[in-house]
Amino acid sequence: MKLSIIVPVYNVEKYLAQCLDSLVGQTVEDYEIIVVNDGSPDNSQSIIDDYAARYPGLIVPMMKENGGQSSARNLGMTVAKGEFIGFVDSDDWVDETMYERMLEAIERENADIAYCDMDDYYEDGTVVYHDVTNFTDPLTVTCSACNKLFRRNFIEDAQFPVGLWYEDFSFVAKLLFRTNRIVVIHEAFYHCHCRAGSTMNNYTSRKNLDIITVIDDLEKTAQQFGKEDKIEYLVLSHILLTGINRVAAGEKSADRTELIKTMREYAQKKLPKLTQSESFRSESTKRRVIMFLNYHGLESVSQFILKTKAKMR
Repeated sequence: MKLSIIVPVYNVEKYLAQCLDSLVGQTVEDYEIIVVNDGSPDNSQSIIDDYAARYPGLIVPMMKENGGQSSARNLGMTVAKGEFIGFVDSDDWVDETMYERMLEAIERENADIAYCDMDDYYEDGTVVYHDVTNFTDPLTVTCSACNKLFRRNFIEDAQFPVGLWYEDFSFVAKLLFRTNRIVVIHEAFYHCHCRAGSTMNNYTSRKNLDIITVIDDLEKTAQQFGKEDKIEYLVLSHILLTGINRVAAGEKSADRTELIKTMREYAQKKLPKLTQSESFRSESTKRRVIMFLNYHGLESVSQFILKTKAKMR
């Protein structure tokens, strides 16, 4: 079999049909869609059963006790038959030519990973386009697992970390440390629903600190492949920029203060001389300003700047 698409499902009855419709209509041939119900208490299983009956052999339904998205994806990988593997979140959807085009590219270039652009659709109607074409380093673009296609034998020993946030970041970054054989397609085949109730919008959860656990683990892999210099960038981008900014955007509380303090102290430990870091110097002026402010405990000023710029758009 050429391709396996793995779809973890949990409480997405509102979006699941759109997702599966976009997958059963793919123009590629010789593929399977492994749909793993991660113990959903809603009507998701009935929808899966309906599609499995309508598309026998194409839809491969699986059920398991709730264990999180990572465990559902990992289970799907154990039964996948395809030479190539893709992942789609069950509240998202893809263009009908996505996997045909991705397969053509990855085979033509003999690559281990294929990327495509993606866009985020927010509930207020905002659409954010993620362009992966002009990157100089794959780690500087989105580490979502979903806008990618992976060669099966390249990810044979890879697993998504169970019980942690940032599971895509951990999975993809480790793979990027191991290869330079990447092909990029400058089209947004993948479309993401950004819901207010999603995990990553829980601003003050202590699970935000999982990013520290993930980066510490990634550092071990980076050392194995001589990529230690990449850790500075990960700390800058995922701690000083997105990590602290996300928590700072939440309501003021003792928990928020403690989370930000922990992130800041971690960044200061990893980068004791921020302004001398080559990774820091290579950033844009705007990103350097926000990182500098967050590094020095001035995240309230960062938030003011970010909100002011957003209002001016």
